[in-house]
Amino acid sequence: MDRISSGYRDWSGQLYPVGLTCWPIARTGVRLVLRRRLFWLLIAFSLLDFLFLFATIYIKAQINVHNPAVGKFVNEVLRSVTGSGETYRDFMFAQGTMTMLVLAFVGEMLVGGDYDRGGLTFYLSRRLGRRHYVVGKLLAISAIVALTTVVPALVLYAEYGFLTDSLTYFRENWRILLGIVGYGTLMAISLSLLLFALASWLNKTVPLVMSWACIFVLLPGLGEMLRKTYGDGRWRLLSFWGDIRLLGNWCFGSTTEREGRLVVWAVATVVAVWIVCAIAIVPRVRAVQVIR
Repeated sequence: MDRISSGYRDWSGQLYPVGLTCWPIARTGVRLVLRRRLFWLLIAFSLLDFLFLFATIYIKAQINVHNPAVGKFVNEVLRSVTGSGETYRDFMFAQGTMTMLVLAFVGEMLVGGDYDRGGLTFYLSRRLGRRHYVVGKLLAISAIVALTTVVPALVLYAEYGFLTDSLTYFRENWRILLGIVGYGTLMAISLSLLLFALASWLNKTVPLVMSWACIFVLLPGLGEMLRKTYGDGRWRLLSFWGDIRLLGNWCFGSTTEREGRLVVWAVATVVAVWIVCAIAIVPRVRAVQVIR
């Protein structure tokens, strides 16, 4: 029987290397999150801060053009919107807090559901390895973090620079750009590894949210209580989100003298969490056996 009579059709599309199979996985994960109404509801709340800063930057620029004296007064009143590194750092921290809430509720859909409903078996039955699946899911989570933190911060940075009279702002504040990218990368890596590790072991939404709350709410409270009891600021390192923010301050070059002494400890804590998460992910991915 020839190909026509058997209904066989040759593949006419373009073949890609196996190493690029992580990108479709990442793209599919992002699309799943974008279809959730909860995601857009939380993003709508987070965008209120973005719209406020965006409008404030524009209004301040217009006032400075028409009346520089009034512009100086406005700068003194709105010190939180001065175009300095602290402005973008605080904005990204607030956005990151909202992003944590989003990830807590979509972790089951991105990772946990693959173990609970056989999605991982489906992925591994195709021509890809376990490392491609892990990288694809981590990229999906990182993309969500970047869309809600890095991208809005870059828009505000570009707006502030283009609304000035020249490119002096970009030349004098180039480190702010590095701070935005560095802080965003740090949040993306930390949150993606932590969410993947938790969701791979806790497949359901409720235990995942409870564990997420323990890490970002209970541990910081415990660390603050121990700090007051023993008078040692290093107990604050129990707050993983606080460690990330401390390193974010370092990225923007705005650490205080007291915070500077804790930077090394914060780096060690964050890296240790990364290693623990990676160790926790490996057995869960290897546990699924697929016969091709």
